[in-house]
Amino acid sequence: MLPEECKHRGIRKEPQFEQELLQLGFDPVRADEFVEGAEWVLSRYPDAGTKLAKKVWFLPIGRPSLGLSLYYTFDEDYVYFLSLQRASEEVD
Repeated sequence: MLPEECKHRGIRKEPQFEQELLQLGFDPVRADEFVEGAEWVLSRYPDAGTKLAKKVWFLPIGRPSLGLSLYYTFDEDYVYFLSLQRASEEVD
């Protein structure tokens, strides 16, 4: 028996996400690569991240050394990329 096909949701990038991605100053090709990786995973498995609030999820993206956090939400049809933040460094 073949595994059940997962539903593919569309991706919608909120203006705040787009602005924060640009402000991080990454090479556009590299930025596209790690964002596309998140798109691939979350369009198929939107609950792959960690739930932070009722409708807000978090997924680390890119190399661990980049420390990037993607915040998103989803419904039956779309995954909405809300924000992209660099993780804060811990202070002793």
